[in-house]
This record gives sequence, structure tokens and C-alpha cells, in this order.
Amino acid sequence: MRRHQFPKFSEEYSAHWRAEGLWSDITLHDGFDTTVARSPDSVAIITDERCYSFREFKQESDALAAGLIGIGVSKGDIVSVQLPNWLEFCLLQLALSRIGAVIQPLHMIFRERDLKNLYAFCETDVAIVAGEYKGVDYAAMTRELLPDLPVLKKMVVVRGELRGSDEHQLAAIIEEGRDKLDRLDGLQTSADDIFYLNFTSGTEGTPKGFLHSHNTLVSLIASVGKHQIEQDPKRINLGCSPMTHSFGHFITYYCVLAGIPMVLVDRYNPMLILEIIEREQVTALSGTPAHFIGLLNHENFESYNTTSITSAGVGGARSAPELISKLEKVWGVKTGNTYGMGETIIHTMTLPDDPDEKIQDTVGKPIPGAQLKIVSQADRSVQQMPNEIGEICFRGPTLFVGYHKQTDLTEQTRDESGWFYTGDLGFVDEDGYLCFAGRAKEVINRGGSKIYPKEIEDVISAYPAVKDVAVVGMPDERMGEIVCAFVLPKDKSGSVSLDEIKAFLESEKVMKYMIPEELICLDEFPMTPTGKVRKNSLWERARDYKKASKAQ
Repeated sequence: MRRHQFPKFSEEYSAHWRAEGLWSDITLHDGFDTTVARSPDSVAIITDERCYSFREFKQESDALAAGLIGIGVSKGDIVSVQLPNWLEFCLLQLALSRIGAVIQPLHMIFRERDLKNLYAFCETDVAIVAGEYKGVDYAAMTRELLPDLPVLKKMVVVRGELRGSDEHQLAAIIEEGRDKLDRLDGLQTSADDIFYLNFTSGTEGTPKGFLHSHNTLVSLIASVGKHQIEQDPKRINLGCSPMTHSFGHFITYYCVLAGIPMVLVDRYNPMLILEIIEREQVTALSGTPAHFIGLLNHENFESYNTTSITSAGVGGARSAPELISKLEKVWGVKTGNTYGMGETIIHTMTLPDDPDEKIQDTVGKPIPGAQLKIVSQADRSVQQMPNEIGEICFRGPTLFVGYHKQTDLTEQTRDESGWFYTGDLGFVDEDGYLCFAGRAKEVINRGGSKIYPKEIEDVISAYPAVKDVAVVGMPDERMGEIVCAFVLPKDKSGSVSLDEIKAFLESEKVMKYMIPEELICLDEFPMTPTGKVRKNSLWERARDYKKASKAQ
């Protein structure tokens, strides 16, 4: 079977983190087996239907691993997974780890256009997709693409019907593998193996797929999880973020590595989550600022007993000071701001003991093992002084191994000393706290989802009534930023409506988050002397437009 060529760290680089004790050389499934041996009958996963013990979790995931081997999945294969937060997703995380395959999550918002681009770019070996979910037939979408994707050999359907002789049902795979566990004997995996591939950018142009090994992820999460369970032995996690995002994906790791029970919720529904918090006595809630705002502002919030909450992990986007204050007022928890990305996981964070102004105005200090420096945008060899804005740089044990199939891009973003150049802007204050100043590459951060304007611009520009388009992020209290499109109508005496653009993008089958939520028609764009659109001027105009709308 075909094997992918994945990057590797040098022996010298790897030896450094081992010597520092920041790489433990433990795979995800090794850590899981230790947890199972320690607490086999403790609750691991809570679903609407039932609870699963760690023993049952292992039995199901091992059977799945054996069954996947039976249909030809092997070490080094890339397995794309488009599932909501279902039990099957958790089983796949362990099963694919044990086989030595690479899990590649696909967001549920992706449609045919996005899926085709990512399957082709990744050269996906196996696609595992949901049947019908929330009125969308995901299996049908992937099935339609198969003739154009000769490399994609196998399709597995979860909670859905089969339509072709070359398709497999995940439930049947598990059943077939139950008495074939000997297939797992002799599997050879290493903590240096690549096992996680996800994306930081859009699905067209130059997608950036970051690759992680067990060593770059497991050691940190195991350490954090151990600290969490020591602080709260009765901790129960509930993650609002989808497991296709790294923020939501790693909730399973805390369960697997630290023995922390997790509640699965397959869709964000504030009332449902409030009911679950009360019923299951959830102590630790995580999600984006938008998730928390939706819960705290829900009209029936006071009807539920949520006093069990002792921890609120807000990530994916920067928390507004108002949200931080409200979380402390309602639940007595001191959350804060975290800075990181798929390539680095966590870089800096504020702590409960930090001064209030630091929690509200900064993204904290580097976590243990991580290093931070700010360099000049004009010359990366020049390190900035405190309070001088520059490019944020990271060095630490959680640095990704490289970008998938983009060696040149990997080399452009790091140096021989192991520093990663993020492309983000910020400064360090006189007390060592990082202040985030903006994204150098104009990425829109909508509630934790990173959206690249160029991808949207390319699609909108194909609309006949549009002469030109420029997309920026518009500040938004709930989502952090929303998509705002500035349009030059082809007919100067006419205009283009938001409804028109929405209908056109929907017909192009783009993902929901690419569709603008605001549209402003202009006669001309502000331009630089070299003929480029001044995006910063448009951003300021979007900000002013938002302020004016609120004032009305």
C-alpha cells in the first residue's frame, strides 16, 4: 500500500526535548492503556444513551482497530474523519493511534467543494463520514466525489446506510474486529510517528496542514490533565467545541491520558447543555467565547442549577473583559486568555493569580517549556524591546513537525535554533506578558474558526454583478469577528445586495462560515501606491460601520 512522506525532526532537536523531560516518548494509546489498567471500571464517556467505562472504551476501540486493519487500514495511512462529537469519533482517535494511521478531521460545515479540495490535497486513503446529520447527507457528498478521487480507496459510513459494494459500515467493522484482536499483535508504533493532521487555513489556494507527533502533543496534555485531576478529583469535562477543531479534539486526550470523564454533546444547543450540566454535575466547561455568551445570556439560564461548574476554559478566540468578569461573577471562576495555534498548541496563557488588568488586556506569559520572543518584521534577526510591536515567535516541545507536503513553507517559518515565526503581531509588556496586536496575514477569526478572505473573494468575484470585492473581519462582540464583504458593483448606478451574494455562495456549495454577514457597496477601494487594496482602511471602515449600527 502507498505510504505518505512525512517530515521528521532531527535527532539533535528530539534529544533536546527528551533531555529536558518535556517529551515522554509515550503514544496516545500507551497512555490510554495505563489509564485503563489503573481505573478500568471508572466512567470514561457519558452520552445521551449510556455511560462507558474505561474498560468498555478500550474494548470498543480495540475492536475498531482490528476491524480497520481487516479492511486494509495500515500504519501511515491518512484517514479523514467528518463526524460530529459522537462516541465513534473518540473510538477512532484511539484505534487509529494504535494502528499508526494519521487522523485528519474534516469540519461538519464543509461541503462538496471543500471536501474535494482537501481529499485531493491530503491524498486521503480512507474517508470516514457521517450518514445523515442535521438534515445533511454527508455520506452522499463524499460518495459523489469518489469518481474524481482515484487515490481515495475506501469509504466508511457512520450511522448511515451503505450505497455501494466498496463501502463499509463502522458498526460492522467493530463487530468483525471483536474476535480478531490478534491483528493488533506486533504493531510497531513510535511516539515520533505523525498521527494528527489538521488545517489552519482555507481549503483552496495554499492550504496549510500542520502535522503533529505523539511527542509534540501527548506530553503536554498528560501533564495538564494530571494537574487538573489533582486540583479536582471529581472533575467532569464537557466540551462545546467540535472535535474536528483542535480545541475540541483534545478533550478526548484529557480523558484518555488523565482519566477525566467527558460528556459528549454532538451539537451546540444552550438549553441542552444547561440540562446536561445540571444532570451530570459537570465541573469543567470549555468552548469559545461565543459558546459561553450563548449559555450565560440564555433566557432560561437561571432555571438550571449550574453551581457544579468550577472551571471554564475559554479558547479559540480572545475573551472580552466583559466575559471574563461575568464568568467570575456567575460561577466564581477566574478564566483568562490563551494564545496559541494549531502549529504550537498553547504558547502563552493568563493564570487565575494574575492581576485583573493582565487577564483582561493580555494573553499571558509562556507556559512551562515554551519560549517567546518578538522580532522586527523588517529583520527577524533583530529582537524587539518591551512594548515594541513585532512578529511573535515560539520555541517549545509542542511545535508541530511540519506542514504536510509543503517543505518550503515549513522551512520559511522556522530557523535552525528551533524558533517558529508565527506571522502574528504583538508585543511583550514590561512585566513579560504578551499583548496580541493582530494577524499579519488578515485571517478572520470567527468564534475560533480561522477564515481566509482571499478564498471568499475568489468565489464572490465570479458573481456577474460584482466588479471587485475585498473581504475583512468586522469586530463583533459575540464572535470576535464576522465576515464583511466590500463590493464594487459592475453597474455603477446599481448595487449588490447581501441576499444576492448569500444565494450565490450557497449555490457554489461553500461552507457556511465563508458567507458574509455584512456587505457594503463602494464606488472605489482605498488603494496603496503600488495598486493594492488598503485592507486596514477597510477594516477601520467596518469597525466604524459596526459602531454606528450599535448607536442607532
